[in-house]
Amino acid sequence: MNAGHTIERPWTPDAARQRWHPQPDAGTVIALVALIALVGVALFGGRVAPYEPIYFLVEHGSDPRPYDPGVVFPFGSDPLGRDLFSLVLAGAQATLTIVLLAGLARVLAGVLIAAAGSLWRPLGLVTETVAELVTAVPATLVALVLIRAFVKTDTSVLVLIGALLLMGWAGPYRVIRAELDRLARAPFAEGAQAIGVTRWRLLWRHQLPHLVPVIAMNLSQQIVAALVLLAELGVLGVLVGAVRSINVTESLTVVRVGPPMEALVPDAPEWGAMLASSRTIEALWTTRWLIFVPGVAFALTAIAVAAIGFGLARRYARRDIFMDRRGITVVAIALVALLVGSSFVPDRYAAAREWAGAARAAVPAAADSAAVLAGAELRAVVVTQTVPTIGHAGPAAVSIGGATVRELAARPAGPPPNAIHVQSVISADTGSGTVSAPLVFAGRGIVPSDHPPLRAYKPLPGAAALDLGSLIDQYPDDYAAIDVRGKVVLLTRFLGIDAGRAGFADGFAVDTAVTDAIRRGAAAVLFVDPFLGSYRDAAGPSASGGAANPYLTMERLVPAKRLGGPPVVVLDATAAAALVGPLGLDLAPLLGYDSRDARPTRSPARDLGITARVEVPVRVATTTASSLIGEPPDLANGTGRIVVWATRHADTAALEPARARVLAAVAQIAVARHVPFTFVDFDPHGDPAAVRAALADRRVALVLVLGDLDGSALRFQTANGDLIPAFDRYADTAGARHEVTRRTASAELMTALAPLVGVKTVVISGSGGAGDLTGDAAILLGYVAGRLALGAPELPR
Repeated sequence: MNAGHTIERPWTPDAARQRWHPQPDAGTVIALVALIALVGVALFGGRVAPYEPIYFLVEHGSDPRPYDPGVVFPFGSDPLGRDLFSLVLAGAQATLTIVLLAGLARVLAGVLIAAAGSLWRPLGLVTETVAELVTAVPATLVALVLIRAFVKTDTSVLVLIGALLLMGWAGPYRVIRAELDRLARAPFAEGAQAIGVTRWRLLWRHQLPHLVPVIAMNLSQQIVAALVLLAELGVLGVLVGAVRSINVTESLTVVRVGPPMEALVPDAPEWGAMLASSRTIEALWTTRWLIFVPGVAFALTAIAVAAIGFGLARRYARRDIFMDRRGITVVAIALVALLVGSSFVPDRYAAAREWAGAARAAVPAAADSAAVLAGAELRAVVVTQTVPTIGHAGPAAVSIGGATVRELAARPAGPPPNAIHVQSVISADTGSGTVSAPLVFAGRGIVPSDHPPLRAYKPLPGAAALDLGSLIDQYPDDYAAIDVRGKVVLLTRFLGIDAGRAGFADGFAVDTAVTDAIRRGAAAVLFVDPFLGSYRDAAGPSASGGAANPYLTMERLVPAKRLGGPPVVVLDATAAAALVGPLGLDLAPLLGYDSRDARPTRSPARDLGITARVEVPVRVATTTASSLIGEPPDLANGTGRIVVWATRHADTAALEPARARVLAAVAQIAVARHVPFTFVDFDPHGDPAAVRAALADRRVALVLVLGDLDGSALRFQTANGDLIPAFDRYADTAGARHEVTRRTASAELMTALAPLVGVKTVVISGSGGAGDLTGDAAILLGYVAGRLALGAPELPR
């Protein structure tokens, strides 16, 4: 045998088969198994997970959250009590979709730009220069800046993929360009050009098969790089989809110092978002499973993707991809089988959709309070009350020196903004009558010792800066240098503190400031609230547009039971300036948010040396209130119930038609299917405590309050943060139009809206404006009934 020569084997059919269809090697088998495993987890992960992402176990005896592995869940929980293993399975689809599309986009862009640059030299010089610049810039930094700069609300999958692509195409481009330059000098390429093969034909049919191994390895590398970048962005707080600020404090029976109470929860539970809740020192030292569980998911995915890339590169280094029909067919059949199989696996609690449809179909054209209970054959109870009421007998008036301001003689229904300048408050905590006494200015009534700093564990960086007690601990005491006993006390509302990037720390509740002055001996209180003119007239869940009036809420929740007591009048900035402006007292600097970096060093409180006259006339009357309670007749008293609460109009003594129709539809479903729903048609002249007493022998697990159902989308309000993702998911799945619930409602607001204090409550109302949401509300409640009947664990029982 001569040097430099090889001996060719004679051609035989078996040799040809071995060349083009060799037996699969171990690398190919591993790649196929890894591919099927990843696709299977993406398609089936959320359906086979032990729990849904909307299931929060916020309390488990005295065990602190996040729960250790094995205490509640095998792999532990996240800070809000969700099963980490279930979150990994449920988030696989979103995570794998993002990194696969990002990797494909990077490689495809790199191949196209490299091919264009190799076909036209001037363009190749430009792309080479741009690629050098792109490579020099950190991809994570650019992606973060782009998303923060251009995304105003939610980071969508397409925006995130675009950010990953913009700074990630240069790597594949440089590899593919170098390989194309090498192949262009290969003998077969030069020979093909010599016989007239076009450049496009040469690239597509002759060079592409040689590029497949390089593309396969580079694709796996780019998918892994996108995976790492997604994890980095998650740690930096860039989350995909609708993000909610969830607080679970109000869902606890006992609030313990230590466990986290608040976290950001995205709609899509992708793995980067799981790392976002692990950005604490505690997660590094005492709760490492928060990082370890999603970290293992990232690592296993990276290994599987690398195995797929290696297997493809090894296979097509020895054969032409255009000739490998059998291998491609096997993979295609396996993937199609998984896809088709996933369509036969029903969604969790899929049968609840039929309940939603049945409720929608049962909505009558019209209904009234009596028809709701009688027509559905509910077991009805009438709660009758004779209620003494102490109300306003006329407009309040305040006089200081020669200046006088008066309340409107008749408050308009739904007053326009800035129409109300003076409002008297008659409640159990306030009083009535006429008081003439010296006027003293108590600033904003801030006493730092009454609001000690919280020392609880904070789950998010910067959250500790939002503790109001910590922010005001160096404020001067507004009551230290003045004596308010027997005097008229002038107070301005403390709105809170602007803490910069950390957000806003809200000030005290308005009733807290007023009652604190009364507790210190004030004979009357003048309270300046710059937002007085912007409140809507409604005090409860019927409010649509604007914030509910907190002073009407005080009167509703704690109505006056006696005459006398210190009269209270609320003034807006205009009315207050008219009264105290002639005294040289400028209140404007106190009517905004304080800056964290410019805190006051001296209290503005002082005796004004003048007498003020406050007049709040009242009347006494008696009202008979009659509320209706209805429930399916076969419910045992020990069964946990969901109460659907609807309040009548105060002036018509009848349910608003949309709410009556929803109650009629859901009541029909509840009776026919034995769902533990209790329906309350509440007379607003009565006391919710009487209804609560009538339900004393029944266990109420959840209250759903129906507000006005006008508008284009439903809105949900609750102080129980663990219910927010659930009701958003219910509306999405059932097909009810709704707005994304961004944050947990304050306990103060829900105290005003919740009829049964101490019970988990969700207020369901419309966005306001034109549109009828009766059908959407019925769909939602029907779906809730279905999930309750099917045993969904997130619904309280």
